[in-house]
Amino acid sequence: MKIRLSALAQGVAVACSSGLPVWAQEHVAPVVTVTATRTAQTADDAIQSVTVVTREEIERSVARDLAGLLDEYAGLNVSRDGGAGKSTSVFLRGTDSRHVLVLVDGIRAASATLGSYDWNALSPEQIERIEIVRGPRASLYGSDAVGGVIQIFTRRAAGAEASVIVGSQLTRRVRAAYGGGDDWKYSVEAGRETTDGTPTFSTDSTSYGFERKHAGFSLEGAVAPGLTAVLRANQAWGENELDPFTGNNDYLSRTLSLKLAHRISDNWSQSLTLGQHVDESESFSPYVPLTIETDRKSLAWQHDLTVLSGVLSVGFDYWNDHVTKDRSGVIDQAIDNSGLFAQYQFEALGSDWQLGARTDRHDTFGDHSTWNAGWGRNLGGGFRMTASYGTAFKAPTVNSLFWPYSNMPSSYSYSGRYFTDTFIMEGNPALRPERSKSGEVGLSYRHQDLELGVNAYHTRLRNLIDWTYDFLPTGGAGTFADPYTATYNYYPKNIASARIRGLELTAATKFVGWTLEAAFTRLIAENLDSGLQLDRRPGKSAVLKASREFGAQRLRFELEGHDERLDASGTRRIPGYGLFHVGYDYAVSKDLSVGVRVENLLDKEYSTSRTSSRFYEAPGRSGFVTLRYAMR
Repeated sequence: MKIRLSALAQGVAVACSSGLPVWAQEHVAPVVTVTATRTAQTADDAIQSVTVVTREEIERSVARDLAGLLDEYAGLNVSRDGGAGKSTSVFLRGTDSRHVLVLVDGIRAASATLGSYDWNALSPEQIERIEIVRGPRASLYGSDAVGGVIQIFTRRAAGAEASVIVGSQLTRRVRAAYGGGDDWKYSVEAGRETTDGTPTFSTDSTSYGFERKHAGFSLEGAVAPGLTAVLRANQAWGENELDPFTGNNDYLSRTLSLKLAHRISDNWSQSLTLGQHVDESESFSPYVPLTIETDRKSLAWQHDLTVLSGVLSVGFDYWNDHVTKDRSGVIDQAIDNSGLFAQYQFEALGSDWQLGARTDRHDTFGDHSTWNAGWGRNLGGGFRMTASYGTAFKAPTVNSLFWPYSNMPSSYSYSGRYFTDTFIMEGNPALRPERSKSGEVGLSYRHQDLELGVNAYHTRLRNLIDWTYDFLPTGGAGTFADPYTATYNYYPKNIASARIRGLELTAATKFVGWTLEAAFTRLIAENLDSGLQLDRRPGKSAVLKASREFGAQRLRFELEGHDERLDASGTRRIPGYGLFHVGYDYAVSKDLSVGVRVENLLDKEYSTSRTSSRFYEAPGRSGFVTLRYAMR
């Protein structure tokens, strides 16, 4: 059922020994995932619904950013408040963006203040592969893994690399990297991206740009026989131009990790991972300027032992979130979380089994336990059936718990009447964690060049946290001299429950030289209090991808369609839409290639999010040219 990481390394070495570009090679190694179980196994053997996005697929995609790349896969939906670099949410199986645990090279990378990951921190050029695990994984990882886990592995250069991208909205992106070494392998990379962007709203004419600089470093090798060390560092920083009311924003995101892996014996190995994730944001809003910083330090110690017919994994996780904020109220808070977990993967009665449990201790709400159980069986003839059940939770964010008391007056006129409102905001230390229970069944078929899959799941969420308000009118006649006055008290509260039911269909095959892939998602994500679909979740989504190689040339077509969705707390609708994308690549040599990407070829007007009165702008037809060099 399992394979060792050494087998993966050997397979990659065979693939890379040829003189062909990466996308023109035949891959002989099985696809391996480590995220679903915190141990190495082939994706075909996973009980959970797992997708591994390889480097080849990333280069083949027409997506120019990470969020657009993820939007191509079943169970994932993306919304964005404007153009490149603007606030982006990724929904996995209908759960909220903050319910997706995001790991970068094994380190938790979401903000402790907002609770979600900055999907603009990495570009596709920096990524080696992405592992998408659908369904709850809290029994392994603790808080956040409600809808699933997305782990991003950054690239390690094996020689000289360089890429240049230019395109619409005056987009310019450059990256250079170099790597080498024998016993100790090293890699350094750096780059910069700028774009003039698009208007924030479809009714605007002013575009708002985005700038991102990035740098990365890695070093890995054997410290002693049986003991290896891997040091990784990645940082992104820049400026996001926003509308005058919101004000521009300077940001920084940095991830550091040191992993020591020790093989004690043939049946016992251990690993120790030390990590730090820092995110900083400075807002220049004329109304609520602020500087806020999150510093998360983490430790993970895991032991894997061969026991009877399976693998027993036990471990300890710890992280400390320290958040500081100045201006418009002050935060200086730290939260500790520690967790103990155990998981046993074994074979019995002709089936694969997983049993796992975890207990977490959190500073504010105390202890919380989660568990999971999974079953998989090869039925013969290429068919495999799986079933799983698990619980999960999401701890309240620092913002929700400790946002400082703030008082902001606002005066305005509307339809000839005058108003003076007072907006009060404050956190709620009495919040309880959001909780979930999820069940899933799946059936897959693999034979030669045909792969089919169907997964059905059901998730129940309770204690959902949302910011609500109390409205207190205090008087006034509505005139200039005596305006209407009112107070809005905003605070977070456990106010809602939700039920999510979904069906995912996937297919992949080769036909007359074409590689065809299709994914369809049917999602019913219901707020049980209002009876409405949760915001920004389309009821149906479908993606069809077709690619073909003609010697040194490669052609790619993508068609995606999304049903209508609700927004603004279910009070407004966003029409459905369909988009058509095209890509072409030409391998000039084994080291050099050039590509052309056209997104939204038919120039469809659409939006993925809105306010109660306006639609956020989405890019129209956009073209990009890529020149890529990688010494092989």
